[in-house]
Amino acid sequence: MVVKTALPCESSNHLDIFISSSLQKQNGSSSSPSVDFTEYDPSATIIDGQVVNESGLTPSTSQTCDADSIPSSPAISCDPIAPVSQSPFCAAQKVESKSPPALKSIIKYPQQTGVVQTQQEPIQHQQSIEFELIQPPTRTQLDCELVFTSERVSQSEENPQKPPTVISTANINMSNDSSANQQPPIISVNGNGVTVNGSDPSDLFDPWCDPNRPRIVQFQDISAAAFKIKSGIMMTPCTRSHLSSLTGTQIFFKKDFLQYTGSFKERGARYTLLMLPEANQKQGVCTASAGNHALALSYHGQELGIPVTVVMPIVAPIMKVQSCRQFGANIIIHGRDIGESREFAMRLGKEKNLTYINGYDHPHIIAGQGTMGLEIVEQVKNIDAVVVPVGGGGLIAGVALAVKSLYPHIQVIGVESERCASFSCALKVGQPIYTKAESTLADGLAVPRVGINSLATAAPLVDKCVVVKEEYIAMAILRLVEIEKAVVEGAGACGLAAILAGLLPELKGKRVVIPLCGGNIDTTVLGRCLERGLAVDGRLVKFSVTVSDRPGGIAELCRLMANLGVSIKDILHERAWLKSDIFSVEVRVMCETRDLEHAVELERVLKEHYNNVHFGKMADALGGSGLTVDEVMDSRSPLL
Repeated sequence: MVVKTALPCESSNHLDIFISSSLQKQNGSSSSPSVDFTEYDPSATIIDGQVVNESGLTPSTSQTCDADSIPSSPAISCDPIAPVSQSPFCAAQKVESKSPPALKSIIKYPQQTGVVQTQQEPIQHQQSIEFELIQPPTRTQLDCELVFTSERVSQSEENPQKPPTVISTANINMSNDSSANQQPPIISVNGNGVTVNGSDPSDLFDPWCDPNRPRIVQFQDISAAAFKIKSGIMMTPCTRSHLSSLTGTQIFFKKDFLQYTGSFKERGARYTLLMLPEANQKQGVCTASAGNHALALSYHGQELGIPVTVVMPIVAPIMKVQSCRQFGANIIIHGRDIGESREFAMRLGKEKNLTYINGYDHPHIIAGQGTMGLEIVEQVKNIDAVVVPVGGGGLIAGVALAVKSLYPHIQVIGVESERCASFSCALKVGQPIYTKAESTLADGLAVPRVGINSLATAAPLVDKCVVVKEEYIAMAILRLVEIEKAVVEGAGACGLAAILAGLLPELKGKRVVIPLCGGNIDTTVLGRCLERGLAVDGRLVKFSVTVSDRPGGIAELCRLMANLGVSIKDILHERAWLKSDIFSVEVRVMCETRDLEHAVELERVLKEHYNNVHFGKMADALGGSGLTVDEVMDSRSPLL
């Protein structure tokens, strides 16, 4: 195998190139490469001889690197890596150039021949795939050619002495003309189902969201987005809330759930579609989403005449699937979760030459979402803080950039659900990190890994990020329905939930803007949220009491409750499994009270008349806290 590199690079640049090599395992030993440097710069080095898993070139494997095969030079080093595994595949070395002169090297590996069986069909020669890797256009001028042969070898089970066989090769040409406004081309893969790295579909690469080279959105990008989308996006109201007197904070709600498709996602979707080159617009776009991004892209794709393909997981709400179809999108149901849908969408995009659009990390998406921040500072004067729900990070990145660029003194605070606090974790470690996403009322915020561009843009601008419990999200939904007459989904209500939970006491008496960013909630889920909110508010109570099974026993219980003004919602009698007096009956009741104080009074009266009274632990309503009514009274937020 021969690898040639030519790396002319300006001194200010830092270029990483991953070169894959074949492995051999024959008679228990591995061969090492021979390296012939025909020309090299003294300051250039071969470093970090570790296996590359996320480079987009090779699968994760291991290799032993023989340092003796490298010519002695103070400028050249090769670190050993892990021993060869039982099933050798492609391994990699990392070549790094930090200097202006060019480094030209030739790395030679012994060639192998033979035949190997694959799915009952013999492979008698090399199968080739060709694809392109294009560096992001934000890099300074850089010309690089890399001829790459990836050899995947397999040991014959029938004849272990037989040498392994090359079954795939690839040629890569990597270049960059450093055009600042050039649209990064999609990685094209041609072959018999071979992915970018040869095996793992999760390593499919999005050139707009490169984890090694994050793109920081600039304020001028948001300004440009505001100009381009103004004809197709409504400037939603930002009004003072009736909840201000309840919370002691002057709250203003930015009501982006009033957009045509019910969420702020329209801003970024329309701007991204408008920024596509004409050829890409005609070809169409694809994405993976189970919610608001799918709706927004479908609607504005129809408005702009751009074909849209949406891959949705099998758990996607039927209502949203049907809405996307009504907007003319091509809907494909594939994948158990959004991760599998995303992999399928990226594969589909490469096969059909469709532009894949990341719903929260594409730079144009972030810039589009930032237009909300421009509207907020225009509509409300003397703002002290903006409290923004956080999922993948696109909204808070755009809003923080817009607000801080104009008014640096305004606080920008993020709010996440405790069931998936990926943004908080990313801020702590300084990079996106996988966080397990559990079932949450704020399903729109359940993003296991925040966007690399979103984090890079938002991290220097966000003042703090808080994590809110599920019960306060339910309470916020209930308060918005009852007081604001607004139906908002869990993700959109998280900002208010943080205020109700008492997580932001420093905002007492301040002027605070909270985006209500989405209103697409299923009616069944809304009903559950309202019931959960009533339970948290002490207005929906369940208890069990043992009463006499004689005539009039249950009637007496109902009379006591009626005298207190308690409304019975459900009642159940239990006799067979009762361990007390056989002439007793256990009555389980779910009832509605005015508030938590009313529930406490009910508990007091029942315990005066009956010996065996058990008010249920409010674990379901309080996220597993297991508190009784009295304990909730002592521990609940004063804002509730």
